[in-house]
Amino acid sequence: MDNNQISPQHIPLKINNSIKKQKLKGLIFTRACCCIGIVVYHYFCHSKGDFKLLYSTANSSFGFIFVTAFFNISGACLYYNYPIIKSITFFYYKRWKSIFPSYYLSYAYFYISRSLQSHKLVFKGFLSNIYFTILGLDGYFLYRIKTCYLIGEWFLGAIIIIYFFYPYFAFIDKKNYYIFALILCFSNIFIYYSNFFIIIRSRNIITCITSFYFGMTTIKFKNIFFGNNISFIISSIIFILLSKIKVSSLEIIFQIQGFSFFIAITKIGQYIMHQKYSKIFIEISNLSFSIYLFHHIIIKDILAINNPFKWHSHLLILSLSLLLTIICSKIHLNI
Repeated sequence: MDNNQISPQHIPLKINNSIKKQKLKGLIFTRACCCIGIVVYHYFCHSKGDFKLLYSTANSSFGFIFVTAFFNISGACLYYNYPIIKSITFFYYKRWKSIFPSYYLSYAYFYISRSLQSHKLVFKGFLSNIYFTILGLDGYFLYRIKTCYLIGEWFLGAIIIIYFFYPYFAFIDKKNYYIFALILCFSNIFIYYSNFFIIIRSRNIITCITSFYFGMTTIKFKNIFFGNNISFIISSIIFILLSKIKVSSLEIIFQIQGFSFFIAITKIGQYIMHQKYSKIFIEISNLSFSIYLFHHIIIKDILAINNPFKWHSHLLILSLSLLLTIICSKIHLNI
């Protein structure tokens, strides 16, 4: 895999201008932090006991915050590199190449191991729905169709759908930015006041596109969002307040919290990525897609063996889960 690629789904970040590079290096740090954060969050989703680290805030779970930031990173990086799509065929090929070879390899490994354990060739789902797996959409549509889902979760399917429509997003945005923003605004109002979509609102494709588009917007106005300390201060205050004070159950509140986290942590990353230890975050960032594919199954397998109640035991097992996930991801990346 190309080590210059960035985002939860390996979007290339090709930055030639040194000033722009300094401003956008923070995205590498943000991706690394969210990657580790989502592993920790999923670990405590399955753990026993009352000790929960990076699990929930007053208005949202940390899982939703990290996922929102992932969509923000994807939108920012993709728009930076592809504000205009010159060749849709080439664009789709690059996106396919960045996701599916790794996804198929990981799926094959876990499918074979699970089949050997269960002594069944098809151990889960219906083979007639295997095309959802081939397209990487089995996790996203699992809420209403029994698929052969194994890895990738719902996020992978959502980002694949967004990638498919991105050339049209970029075209509309280039023609009239405000119209696209207005369409998204009315779409969010529609999904809030209707039951048109069965899937929960935090995973609704409109919600996902909104988060992705916010990431695009931060690059369009990068001097406002990343070029000054005022945005960092405001974002930090918003995130802290929404983490401590219950405001509303509206999805927009959850997203505002996620957006503010994205801006604040990226600004911190601009400083961190100039330190000597920045290589750690670069390495984790490069491994992020493999970590994303592997971590959930590794966590569940380890906790199936030992799922204690005491907090210090969980810290030890969490560390083991992280280490094993990173090792497997490193091997996977180098295959």
